[in-house]
Amino acid sequence: MAEDITTSWIWADERSGGVKGARLDLAAGAIEWVDQPGCACNDAAQLQLAADFLANGPLESVPTDVLAEMRAALSIDSAPTRR
Repeated sequence: MAEDITTSWIWADERSGGVKGARLDLAAGAIEWVDQPGCACNDAAQLQLAADFLANGPLESVPTDVLAEMRAALSIDSAPTRR
């Protein structure tokens, strides 16, 4: 059985007093960075290619646990067991 991979995250953003989020689209090889996800403000977003994320780091300030999960999802730090 394949391991489930987390592909979306949300965290408190102390600087703005709101929340930030990211959605990983593995098929497209891209990350959508979202400001204030879930509010009625059209989810201001930026798109970053996974290759750019890997080469240059995240576009947003990301908690270390979220960053570790994102890197794992992109098979950088650990690859899920596949059979």
